[in-house]
Amino acid sequence: MTTPSSPTPFLIRIVDVDGAVLVRVRGELDLATAPHLEQALDPLRERPCELDLAEVGFADSTGVNLLLRLQRRAAAAGGSIRVLAVSGPVRRILDLSGVTSVLLPHLGRSDPPSPGER
Repeated sequence: MTTPSSPTPFLIRIVDVDGAVLVRVRGELDLATAPHLEQALDPLRERPCELDLAEVGFADSTGVNLLLRLQRRAAAAGGSIRVLAVSGPVRRILDLSGVTSVLLPHLGRSDPPSPGER
C-alpha cells in the first residue's frame, strides 16, 4: 500500500543583494500560501525584486493572480517584480492562463509554435 507523501513545506527566503532582493519560494503557491508571499513581498514593492519559483511544485489560479497583482503593485510603487525561474508545473499553469509573456517575457515560449503560427 502506498501512502501519500506530505507536501513540501512552504518556505520563503529573502536575500538582499546589492540593492535588489532575491526571493526564493519553495512548496505550493495556492489559496493557503499566497497570503504569506504577499505579506513578505508587500514591504519590498518599491525595490527591484527577483522571484525564484523553481522549487514551487504547484500553483493554482490564486498564485497566478497574486504574481500578477504583485507585479502591478511594484510597478506602481517604482519597484519591479521579475520572475527568474519556474518549475515545470508552474510554467504549465502560466501557459494555460495565458500570462507567460507577462510574467516571463525573458524566458520565451516553452512549446514550439504550431504550423499555423510560423
